[in-house]
Parts: sequence; C-alpha cells; structure tokens
Amino acid sequence: MSMKRLSTFLFIAILIISCASTSQSIKKTGSSDFNRLMVGIDALVQDEAFAHAHWGVMIKSLDSDDVWYAQNEDRLFMPASNNKIASTAAALKVLGPDFQFETHVLTKGKIRASVLYGDLVVWSNGDPTMYDRYMKDSKAVFKAWADTLKAQGIYRITGNIIGDDNAFDDVHIGEGWAWDYQQVWYAAQFGALQFNENYVDVKIVPPTTLDGDVKLIPNIETSYFTLKDDFEIVEKGYNRITLDRDFYSNEIVLGGQLVVGSDTTERTPTIDNPTKFYVHVLKETLEGNGIVVNGDPIDCDEIENWVHAPIDEDYRELANYYSVPLSEVATRLMKRSQNMYAETMPRVLSWHETGLGSIEAGREIMDSVYTEFGIEPGSWAYVDGSGLTRYDYISPQILVKILEGMYRSDLKDIWVEALPISGVDGTLKRRMLGTAAEKKVHAKTGTISNVRGLSGYTTTAAGENIVFSFLVNGHLLSSKETERITDSILELICEYK
Repeated sequence: MSMKRLSTFLFIAILIISCASTSQSIKKTGSSDFNRLMVGIDALVQDEAFAHAHWGVMIKSLDSDDVWYAQNEDRLFMPASNNKIASTAAALKVLGPDFQFETHVLTKGKIRASVLYGDLVVWSNGDPTMYDRYMKDSKAVFKAWADTLKAQGIYRITGNIIGDDNAFDDVHIGEGWAWDYQQVWYAAQFGALQFNENYVDVKIVPPTTLDGDVKLIPNIETSYFTLKDDFEIVEKGYNRITLDRDFYSNEIVLGGQLVVGSDTTERTPTIDNPTKFYVHVLKETLEGNGIVVNGDPIDCDEIENWVHAPIDEDYRELANYYSVPLSEVATRLMKRSQNMYAETMPRVLSWHETGLGSIEAGREIMDSVYTEFGIEPGSWAYVDGSGLTRYDYISPQILVKILEGMYRSDLKDIWVEALPISGVDGTLKRRMLGTAAEKKVHAKTGTISNVRGLSGYTTTAAGENIVFSFLVNGHLLSSKETERITDSILELICEYK
C-alpha cells in the first residue's frame, strides 16, 4: 500500500472512530442549529488537552425530558463540593425551609440573692449562625443571654459553664480529610455547638516602617487562642503569608514576608475543639457583661456519665435562641461553599429524625429521600457532607436526578436561588461575565486537587430550561482550563435559540 493510500485510509478510520465516539455522547439530534450545538459541545468535552483526564457529563432538557448529551454519566466521580447538592437538598426536603436551629441555656441550680447556685448548661443542634454575617457581632446572642440572666436576678454563677454537644456524635472532622489543610477556614471542625464558624478572622496590618510591629487583629477577642507573628518585613516585593496551628493546639502562628506599608490583608485560621471555644467565649462574655462566673468552661465529654441535657427532666430553661430559617442558611452554604455548614446538614437531619446527629444516620435518611428521585440506595458513596474528602463518589446522572427532583418540587424557587449565579454572586461571581451565560446559570461549583465540578441549571435563548452536571477527575491542568470547557459549553447553550 502506498504512503498516500495509507494516509487516506488512516484519515478515514480516524474520522469513523471520531464519529462513533461523538454519536455515543450526543443523545439527541434535531435542527441544523441544534446539531451544530451538539457538535460544539462534543468538541469541547473531547478537547485533547484533557485526554489524560476523565469527564462525566450530562445535559438534559427539563421541559422535554430529553437527554441532549451524556458521557460517562452513570460512572462514579469524586464530586468535590458538588456533594453539597446532596447534603443541602435532603436537609431542605426533610426539615423544610422554615426549620430553625435551636440553642437552650439550662440549669438545675437555685437562684438566691442574685446568685445561681449550680452550673449553666448550653446545648444546641448544630446552629452554625452565631457569626457576624448573621448578627451585629458573633457574641450578640451571648450578650443577649447575659441580659436575660440578669433580668432573672442572676449576677453570679457558682458552677461551671458546660457545653453539651451530645446532640451530635464526637466526630469533628470528615473521614479522609487531609492533615495539611486543617488549620485553614474551609476545613474548620464541626459539632453541635458552633461559634464564629469555628475559626477566627485575623486582620494582618503591615508596619509602616521596617522596624515597626505587625498588628494582628482577630474578630473575636478571647484568651482561648493565642496569635503570634513570625514575619520578615521587607522594603520591596510582595506579601507571602503562612499559617500554622499544631494539632490539638490553639496557638496560631502567622508568618512569612510582609512589605512595609502594604495593604491590610486577612487570614482565617481554625480553632481546635469547637465546644470548648464556644463555652470559653460564653464565660468571658457573661463576665464582661456583669455576671461573675466562679467555675470553668467545660466540655460535657470531660464529665463522666454525662446525661444529655434535653433528656434530663430536672433542668429548667433560662434562655434560648432560634436561628434564621434553614433557607437562609442553605443559601450561604451553597453560595460560599461553606464546608462546616455542609457537614452540619446530614447531622442535624439525623438528629431531627433519630435524636443523634451522625454522618452514617444522615446518609440512611438521604437514601430514603432520594428514592423518590429514582436514585437507588447504595449506588453512590457519601462519606462527608461537604465533598472535601476524596472518598465521596457520585455520578453526573445522580446529581441531575437530585437537581431535577428539587426543580420539580415545591422547593424549586428557594433551591434554585440558593445556588451561585453566574456573574452575580458566590463562587460564580467572576465567571461567564460578558457572555450569553451571565446571570443565566444557577449552579454549584466544586474544587479539590485534580477534581472540578459544576452542576445546576440554565436556560437557552429560546427559554428552554436545562439541567446539567459536569465532573472531571484526574486532570493536571489549572482551574481556568476546566472552566474554559464547562463555561464555554454553557455559553453555547445559552446562545442557542
């Protein structure tokens, strides 16, 4: 065979293989414009830059119920923060959008002559909202409790301030979380008692002279943690900031390089033991508002044979707090991709149904919820609520089923608006700007090393409603490169008439 004939043969063979591959992924044909759209989508999914990686894609019309495009849609992928779709949707379905987290302050003690003789016990079912994004400052509820106690004639407490976190089990980090990021805000510990999102926001103010001091300004003043600076101050260059906190320690060291006179910046280190953090700051707040506390801040796990306060009928309530509705919490969770909130969802779900919050019981409840959406129990791996672990596995098809189920439910408006919006807010604020997809994509992003995800909703130029899921695993490229693929596909869909 001549080289010319061989080349022609190879070209035809490659073309046939390419067409066969395309026909497997393109599930619907139609007008010439629609077919061009499908070819354009397929060309992006098959981009040779991602030949080393694994794409899972599903694009479906919510109006006609037709699947437009699907590749590896039933294969399992690490979802990263797309796992929050499963966590949050189930919580909204079971608890309802008006559900409120609750916190109660109790005692068995007697009040005599302005003194409470006994302990003050606080328990909650995981309220994550005691933070300055929901109130004037993170201590606002604690200050209100101080006023409530004083109104009842309490100006001294002889006992301890006890944090009862037994509404949830004693697991405070997700299974499979890596050790090297647990000092950073997105890996904050979680539990039934949560304060200031279980971390501290620290403003770092560089000095104005080479021999000046760095100022570290936390948003919470407390002796529970210590801040140390280990910066080198330089005249020129750029700021380079490191953050260290040893396991089981609350000594936070901020270091690296700061340029003299440069702008204030911020870092957000986590703290160890949310329950102790909570009651420590509560004790300090009570004392700062005119109530003497003779005892110590105590985690109930330190007390042998502790009985969970809600089931001990000898307690009486002195104060309480009910959070903003779950719909508002879910919106912050999804738009900011807040991992600690997402870990709270399966736990408060199982607390509500069984009396004890755990990831295992939460998963069982989710399985029963999602059978309504046509999802078979045991067909996906749900190991944490946030997607930070690499042990979670889910398919684009399952994500589309959850998204479609929520879209067709009475929660549709609340659910869709909770998702980040392209070019508007959340983790999509800076994406798809100036394109046909700006403001038209409501979707959850997802990112961990070598994994990206984007799943949600959009509409065509003709107003057809679309649900989609993109998951890519094992890629070695930048986040910008994965966004080039997904966002370009969504732009094509939004342009289609």
